[in-house]
Amino acid sequence: MNDQAPLRTDVATFARLTGWEYFPIAFIGRLPFAMMIVGILTFVTTVRGSVAEAGLAAACAGIGTAACGPVVGSLADRVSQRAVLLVCSAVSILATALLLVLVGAGAPLLAVLAIAFVAGGATPQVAPFSRSRLVVFAGTARSTVTRGRAVSMVMSYESVMDEASFVIGPVLVGILTTLIAPWAPLVTGAILTATIVVAFALHHSGRAVAQHSPSEKPLDGSVFSARILLLAAGMLLVGSVFGSILTALTEFMTARGIGEQTGIAYGAMSVGAIVVAVSVAALPRRFTLPARWIAFGGLGLVGAIALLLADSLIATLVALFLSGCGIGAVLVVLFSLGAEAAPAGRSTTVLTTLQSTLVVGQALATAAGGLVAQEFGSAAGYGITAASAVMLVALAMLYRWRFERAVGTDRLVVAD
Repeated sequence: MNDQAPLRTDVATFARLTGWEYFPIAFIGRLPFAMMIVGILTFVTTVRGSVAEAGLAAACAGIGTAACGPVVGSLADRVSQRAVLLVCSAVSILATALLLVLVGAGAPLLAVLAIAFVAGGATPQVAPFSRSRLVVFAGTARSTVTRGRAVSMVMSYESVMDEASFVIGPVLVGILTTLIAPWAPLVTGAILTATIVVAFALHHSGRAVAQHSPSEKPLDGSVFSARILLLAAGMLLVGSVFGSILTALTEFMTARGIGEQTGIAYGAMSVGAIVVAVSVAALPRRFTLPARWIAFGGLGLVGAIALLLADSLIATLVALFLSGCGIGAVLVVLFSLGAEAAPAGRSTTVLTTLQSTLVVGQALATAAGGLVAQEFGSAAGYGITAASAVMLVALAMLYRWRFERAVGTDRLVVAD
């Protein structure tokens, strides 16, 4: 009872600062981004009949996100979230419309890839913007204990919302494609951008964050410390796991004549991720964040091996769930470590950079996985997943050795 009372108090405090309407807006606003890669992959695969071309288009969208994401985050820190989000929303809607026209008209692949790059770069990333807003609110608490509890609650909430969007996004793509048409997910994303994302941009919480943020900004170079670069590398590998699984699963489902249901099957991985994300808050404090990275990265590796061995749809779904349990927890850990490592006044830059790196990893693995899976089968595509998981665990060990000195605490002591 004593543990629940502070939680209720924190929730009520955030609601007073943001308004209860903030939470559904901030969640639904994530869906266009969560649907983009899978939506492009499904649309191009269905219309052009090539998983390899679809993988390249999805990869270009992801590379566009990675190229523009850090710039967008930095502009939001320096100018305002509102202006940046409104401009990105307008460009995203126009790029999506042009992508639909080009693919539907059978345009040359190069033109499709170019507009996919623009669509990916412009798609608003609501998640890091929301994290940045709520972390600033959490930092206004009067005592160190209250601030720590508030920040912890923010990261837990944001991670669960991310995983929920990863569940709903691909599933929505599958449902809309099956019930309406391959273009429906991208059109739905554009509609949500024009309404919900714009509402998020105009929400008063964005103005409040600008008022609370420090006026003196550190130099950009401080954002790219060795610690943050290692976290970005971890995000790249997490994205590689997601992307390689997506294309291998697409090939697996297409070979069985149910390729349009790939998004629904992919939801099994997201369900595993959200189950673990909800449970992470209950883990003991002595189970440090770097240690969790190692442990859950290992679980993700077990899931990747299970995918390699799966020879039926049921076995694949079970392996996807297991993979999601591991990789989803790693995603929570990396965002938590990123928020902790962000210099004052640059949280949006750091969190957007990590989100963008996640997407570029997904994009590169989607492109490579599409080519490999189409040529050699889905098992070869899952080989990329297993290799990425091995490197993710190795990187976690390096991070813990380099940045964690204290044992039995959640605090990190950075080696000089």
